[in-house]
Amino acid sequence: MPSINIIKPPIDIIENNDSYIIAVDIPGVEPEDIQIVGYDNYIEITGVKKPIGGGNYILMERFSGKFRRKIFFKQNIDISDASATLKNGVLIIEIPKSRNKVVFSTTTIIIRR
Repeated sequence: MPSINIIKPPIDIIENNDSYIIAVDIPGVEPEDIQIVGYDNYIEITGVKKPIGGGNYILMERFSGKFRRKIFFKQNIDISDASATLKNGVLIIEIPKSRNKVVFSTTTIIIRR
């Protein structure tokens, strides 16, 4: 059985007093091809980058196929108030830190354009 190569797109994580901001480079990926699921102390970003067209590739240096990133945080997060935007190939996710409450749930974060 052939192995499936799953790409880990590059990310930046910024921590503020009240939230985390994650920037993910995924150029050429449409919002409907991305899923962001949040848990109590981590998020998982999955998706697929589709090739641009049919025909035989002579050279293929840009990745296409499935990607996934799991990002863990050192404290619990409040995924119920998380937001995400996709602009110019960069996915920006803002997730508030959980303040004095424990959140044990799973939420899918909707991406705004």
